[in-house]
Amino acid sequence: MEFRDVIRKRPVVIARHGDYVLNLSCLSGDSLGLSIENLEKKKIVYSRTYDINNTTQALVSRGTRHAVQKMSELNDEDVNRKRLQIWKWYIMEWQKNNPASEELISKELEWDDSKETEKDDILDMESFLHGAYLNLGSTINLINTYLKNEKHKDMFRRFAINDIMELTGEDTKDRSITEAEEKRATEGEVNHTYRFTVSVEATDKEHARQALLNYLAGDERIKVQK
Repeated sequence: MEFRDVIRKRPVVIARHGDYVLNLSCLSGDSLGLSIENLEKKKIVYSRTYDINNTTQALVSRGTRHAVQKMSELNDEDVNRKRLQIWKWYIMEWQKNNPASEELISKELEWDDSKETEKDDILDMESFLHGAYLNLGSTINLINTYLKNEKHKDMFRRFAINDIMELTGEDTKDRSITEAEEKRATEGEVNHTYRFTVSVEATDKEHARQALLNYLAGDERIKVQK
């Protein structure tokens, strides 16, 4: 109700996830449309209509939450599909370079919980793929090798760069957190003294000093040199 005049002039983006955006737009009169659009394909993949005179805030909120969840699921499907395609190319390359290694390939195609002793062997392929995939140069070369269509090449290159950057960031963040926790556990918590240079906008030095004192007042760990 509050933004319907704005929405009558132009659609409003409610949320964005990967190649998908959730738009709220005015269809006609007091009829509003909630839609998910795939920007890459320029295609509406989900839509729902509300008459603002015959609905409630709870219904619209629930519909919006459902749409956001749907958008996330669609994006995950796209990511997994593209990632799996690149992994298939890596497997094809591995098979070309290891034509005699049929035993390992056959193990990857089987599933048996009783074979605990072979668990490490079964994970070899997954470890290889994950490590190779995160090598951006190798992955880009692989895309250039297996794709001839320039449009598809560009799409997979952009996907691989974004996906690998995100995965690498998560790996680095997780590793840093683990290392910090291990160090804290072995050394215990140690307090340090930190010195900062601070810039304050003020009419004069005394005004600036008082502004800092007021800002920092109440935290006994912080000592300001007068």
